[in-house]
Amino acid sequence: MSSLRDPSRLMDALSRGHRPPSEFRLGLEYEMFVTGLDGHAVPYRGPGGMAEILESLARRTGWRRLEEDGALLGLAAEDGRGITLEPGAQIEFNSSPREGVAAIQEELEEIVGHFDALCREFGVRFLGLGAQPADPPDRIERIPKARYEVLEPYLAGAGELGLWMMKATCGTQVNFDHADPADAALKMRTGFALAPILSALFANSTLRAGEPSGYASWRGHVWTATDDTRCGIPARLVAADSSLADYVDWALDVPMLFVLQGGRPQDGRGRSFRQFLATGQATTEDWELHLSTLFPEVRFRPQLEIRSTDTGCPDMALALCALVKGVFYSPEALEAAWQLTAGWSHHQRISAWKDAHHRGLAAPLADGRKLLDYARWLVDLADLPAEELAYLKPLHQILEKGMSEGEEMAALVEQDWGEDPLTQVVEASYCLPRKLAPSGDGAARS
Repeated sequence: MSSLRDPSRLMDALSRGHRPPSEFRLGLEYEMFVTGLDGHAVPYRGPGGMAEILESLARRTGWRRLEEDGALLGLAAEDGRGITLEPGAQIEFNSSPREGVAAIQEELEEIVGHFDALCREFGVRFLGLGAQPADPPDRIERIPKARYEVLEPYLAGAGELGLWMMKATCGTQVNFDHADPADAALKMRTGFALAPILSALFANSTLRAGEPSGYASWRGHVWTATDDTRCGIPARLVAADSSLADYVDWALDVPMLFVLQGGRPQDGRGRSFRQFLATGQATTEDWELHLSTLFPEVRFRPQLEIRSTDTGCPDMALALCALVKGVFYSPEALEAAWQLTAGWSHHQRISAWKDAHHRGLAAPLADGRKLLDYARWLVDLADLPAEELAYLKPLHQILEKGMSEGEEMAALVEQDWGEDPLTQVVEASYCLPRKLAPSGDGAARS
């Protein structure tokens, strides 16, 4: 392990993500729930559990097995693709870094084909949904991973919905590069500034534990009540003059969860990383581990990661990739996206973010507009080559309706589905058979 006695080395974990624009790439992290036909979570252990499902997936892909104390917890391909399990056995596909959306589509279609085969083999469903539709967290088994033995009791006390976040939510994240400190800082603050708009546009979790949640994005709401020391939209990081040094400074004061001992994460609670650093015992590996326990709406890993969106069907994941590329990889679009909400106060931004979770695109704003108006402006800003514009089709369809998927589903639950919304939501969210369209034809939507 490398000593971290020189504080200037703290910045290395962020600046390591710098790339020349000619080498910019995108990476997709796509989470799904694996459930029975009734929507209830498939446990990790037991016949037909996630351990057996991963074993079958390992045979199908030939990817390297990732184990901890003999438990299979993930798979890794040589090109950077991977499969991991979230704490409640939600499954996550990680793409390799790719230059264009079509290349990510190719990888996503391959893994979705495997998922579809697993559905037939095990009689399960892979759901593109932001919240577990049938089970509260106390009915969901935690996977046997060492860090979650520390994280679970911490989250149980850190916020009223911490365990919901851990076991009963799914999101889609896109990772992207930055050229230098100034570019990284602009992209960071813009990502935070866009959090209310992205949350509303991709809202897709209106049902939780078998009942309507009252939110277009229950997942988004859960994050607001998890741990405000390490989540959300820190005021300093979205300021017009924010910098990478501000991110490091913020991260130093977040309470620690882990330290590394013998290469394994051990309970490190009770002090901030700044306090730990002062002891002279901190290593670069400890710092990297600490950074992985921060969950703001935008974070460095060392690429930037957008974290504001619910999981949807695969075409929505590709739409998010296209939107991120079109906004964050065009200097003109990036500056225009920042200016969309640059005049909002921090109070206005937080209010809009929370209202986005509750009301989706219908959320009203102080200027008399709705988040729907800002979502239309944002999507129109995306600067993409002609062959990639088609990936935005699902977003244009949402904007034409004027309702996010979460808002639309909430209306159906209330008006048409009567006393059995769970079955309907499970069927609507089981979207693997849906064929992703080639890049020139637009994404197919049912």
